[in-house]
Amino acid sequence: MTKSAQEMEQTATSKDIRDKSAQTEDETYVYKDSGIRERHGYIPIWLQLVAYALFIWGIYYTIKYW
Repeated sequence: MTKSAQEMEQTATSKDIRDKSAQTEDETYVYKDSGIRERHGYIPIWLQLVAYALFIWGIYYTIKYW
């Protein structure tokens, strides 16, 4: 195993993979390996409407074709 593969394996197996030093005032986390930022956000209204519509359609479909 190469050195970089060993480092990646150690990082992947560690309990806390988030870089706490990258935390800012707005509670943003940066994952060390991938650079992905994690933060609190909102769900767009159009996406909420799609989820509700699919849920209602699922109930209708279940009742109609059971």
